[in-house]
Amino acid sequence: MNKSTLRRTCAFFALTSGLLGASAASAQSAPVTSDDPETIAAREIVVTGSLIRGTPEDAALPVDVVSSEELTLKGINSPLDFIKELPSVGSVLGDTNQFATTSQGFQGNGSINLRGLGFTRTLVLLNGKRTIQAPGDGFADTNLIPLFALERVEILKDGAAATYGSDAIAGVANFITKTNFAGVEVGGDWTFIDGSDGNYNISAIAGANFGGLNVLVGAGWQHRSELATTERSYTQQEYTENASGYSALATPGLFAVTYLGAGGINTQLRPDRGCAELGGFVTSPVCRFTYIPFDNITEEEDRYQVYAQASADLNDTTRWHASALWAKTDLESLNYSPAFPPTQGPKGSGFISAFTTSPTNPGLPAFLNQVGLPQSGGANGTIVAVTNVYYRPFGFLGNPNDPGRGAGTGLAKNNAWRVNTGLEFDIGSKLVANIDGTYWRSSRDQYAPGIVGSRLQNALNGLGGANCTGTTPGANGCEYFNPFVNAGPSNPTLGIANPFYVAGNENSSDLVSFIQIPNGTFQREEQFVIDAVISGGTGFELPGGEVAFAIGGQYRKNNFITRPLSDTSNLNINPCYREGDRSCVGTVTDGVGPFIFLGGTRPSSLSQEVYAAFAEVQLPILDTLEVSGAIRYEDYGSPIGSTINPKGSFRFEATDFLTVRGSIGTTFRGPLASNVSPNGVTTLQGLTATGGNYKSVDVFGNPALQPETALTYNIGFVVKTGGLTFSADYWTYKFDDQITTTPADAIASLVANGQTSGNAVVNCASPLASLITFTGNQCIQGTTLGLDIARVRTDFVNGPKVTVRGIDLALNYDIDAGFAMVSVGGNATYNMDYKISDFIVNDVLVTPGFDAVGFGNYARDPGTLPEWRANAYVNLNAGGLNLRYSVNYISSVFDERCENRDPCFVFAGGSSNYGVDSGSFVQQDLVANYTLPVTFADVNLTAAVRNIFDREPAQAYLPLGYNPYIGNAIGRNFSLGLKVKY
Repeated sequence: MNKSTLRRTCAFFALTSGLLGASAASAQSAPVTSDDPETIAAREIVVTGSLIRGTPEDAALPVDVVSSEELTLKGINSPLDFIKELPSVGSVLGDTNQFATTSQGFQGNGSINLRGLGFTRTLVLLNGKRTIQAPGDGFADTNLIPLFALERVEILKDGAAATYGSDAIAGVANFITKTNFAGVEVGGDWTFIDGSDGNYNISAIAGANFGGLNVLVGAGWQHRSELATTERSYTQQEYTENASGYSALATPGLFAVTYLGAGGINTQLRPDRGCAELGGFVTSPVCRFTYIPFDNITEEEDRYQVYAQASADLNDTTRWHASALWAKTDLESLNYSPAFPPTQGPKGSGFISAFTTSPTNPGLPAFLNQVGLPQSGGANGTIVAVTNVYYRPFGFLGNPNDPGRGAGTGLAKNNAWRVNTGLEFDIGSKLVANIDGTYWRSSRDQYAPGIVGSRLQNALNGLGGANCTGTTPGANGCEYFNPFVNAGPSNPTLGIANPFYVAGNENSSDLVSFIQIPNGTFQREEQFVIDAVISGGTGFELPGGEVAFAIGGQYRKNNFITRPLSDTSNLNINPCYREGDRSCVGTVTDGVGPFIFLGGTRPSSLSQEVYAAFAEVQLPILDTLEVSGAIRYEDYGSPIGSTINPKGSFRFEATDFLTVRGSIGTTFRGPLASNVSPNGVTTLQGLTATGGNYKSVDVFGNPALQPETALTYNIGFVVKTGGLTFSADYWTYKFDDQITTTPADAIASLVANGQTSGNAVVNCASPLASLITFTGNQCIQGTTLGLDIARVRTDFVNGPKVTVRGIDLALNYDIDAGFAMVSVGGNATYNMDYKISDFIVNDVLVTPGFDAVGFGNYARDPGTLPEWRANAYVNLNAGGLNLRYSVNYISSVFDERCENRDPCFVFAGGSSNYGVDSGSFVQQDLVANYTLPVTFADVNLTAAVRNIFDREPAQAYLPLGYNPYIGNAIGRNFSLGLKVKY
């Protein structure tokens, strides 16, 4: 039985075992039903956004509460599905998108991005306490949340740093687990996706009461199958339509063969054969290689969680609770291009003629015959040099170490655990004291396949391989690497036979594994948090009731380490272009590393301690008017310093059906330890100035970085009458000292005189030219082109002012139709402004101020930001049957690179306006839930069809051809689910 068959068998067994094994036991025996939203609203709890007990219905702040029952009715089975449905959320991680700099290195991670302000500006809590983050990156990994154990999710859409501290600048997502759960619940679902082996989830939880002690234990497994880009036509655009997924560096490459004969030196430039035959596009003399067919829309992924919690009344005045979470995400076969293109070689930066091939290479004779050149020693004389002018290894032949599709293979593994415990004490009849301790540790192994330049060059000369000894090419364990198209039988991912293949000329698997090695890091972060809060009544009465307060403190300590997976990618050991060479140390090329495309890393160990004190007061001025205030002090120590942030809010019941609410305050986010470390990391970005070709972008920390602050205010109202509930909130964020990085694309474009082709000259006299590494490590005025940009340096800085405004709308109307309860409604976010002021780097205006709303923002902050995100639904509940029809809408965005350009994209051989206006996306879903009329257990069946009309995602001039943040790239899919409670 193969692996995928075994997984499907296990999933099906678990899906059905809950029903077959159900006993006559009833569902939860606790007096409170965990999932009941009415019960949640009625009892006093600590609501997200405040440290004072109250109810969600009474909150002065805009808090959305979604119960686990509602998640079931929506057919939501993962945190990502829930987050992407929220109109108030911008671009998020979770779907594969290796071509965006904001997603690189984050495969397997999930995130939440309220207001589009960035992953690191939304604080994620588990049961009101901080939870596991992606190591070193400052955002919580939502894929690790145990969805099967949740009672509800509370989303606070307002700045909350005065209450929770750093990271809550945009708002808070609080995932809250079930309480007082007794019984057993088993669930599972299967999603059928065309072109994929399908996705499935399995989970089980059990809870029991032992006197005053309640214990809950559960586990879940989610599997997502690989979906290849070749399974969706919208990822396979022609070069003339969307050239962004094509590269001028390929196999078949462009070679210069130099002869020395009676007439002297004679160099012949020849493209290798097979470009069109293997799926490429010829712009003479270059073959345009598309790497997209080797990639995936979604990667094969497995996520596991084990969660346990306990709570007990120790006596009449003391209560104890504890929880533990272990979570793991595995992506063991990430698909990349068969090999990345060179931006540098062992001789220095630049991709043109980065490598040479020995005239004795065994692949050369066949190449000469196929391109019509004489053999060495023939009419043209002796071949003395072969230069790989435009070339990348493997190309259309695919990677020999992936016989199935020919992709380069990477890996990402996240492993994390978290423990929390605390005590709650009654102090007299009015006060409650809480003390909690939380510890989590998260680690990540991640790599992509990287080619070591000096190893490749040695192999082209016949001195390749791990067992190579001596200096005789092709002998003593030394192997040749064949760079020509005759080295492989086919384009494996497209299933196209290679008519120019010569049997026996293949490159060995061992040689490929020697020149292309895992390039990545091991990262680990841990955080220890102590929270202490005293809250309750003051004994002082106002006309509206007793004044309540909360006061407390928090201590946080983070430790972070990162280290390269090998000495080859360790820049302390291999800082230069050639492996083993250290002659560049102290020069401008120190740290380029020996890989032809990917950067290296340096080991690093960082720590950060934060001390905080805070207070909150709630003043019931009248029965109809409540005013609250909060203030927080946080000290980050040197070199960051401290910050104080106040906040005020009010809630006014104007009539029996109308409530007005509002808030104003300052909020903040402190830099991460990695943001202020002088070490750098390398990302990859398709730069406008290089014609969309991917180049290295080095990002360095800044010890002088200061916290960012924002003034936030919110004003809104809630109408509730009969079966109608309607709310509207106007919100604003005004940032100062925004923590960001200098814009690589804008820097490159400025130096390159605003070109988009890569074929025009750059301005070597630009004051920002020093931030760019060019081919040959030099910039020659009038000669150096945009394509000669090899690397761009960027730094963390306190950037320009930002003002963000918008409106949230929510509507629900319940109608008792007699035969059923019918609910209609929807939610929407209207983004009014996202204005970023002038970005100045080294006293040079790099990016003039702009409004990001309605733009794709593919090469600038804040990422894709449509004007409207909305959903609407009709829900019918009759007896045991619930039907829900929903529509999700995302408005069109305009490609900001195309302002005042027509055609927008000009490239060798053509031009295009593909994806300039993405078009809106509308997805319609239908979910049915049915509770079986049985008495031995609560048995619920779910069936759903999502994206009923198989709408394609919004177009974009990006390598995949679509905007991964607008729409569903999977297409129409079907799911079946089963949940049994007994």
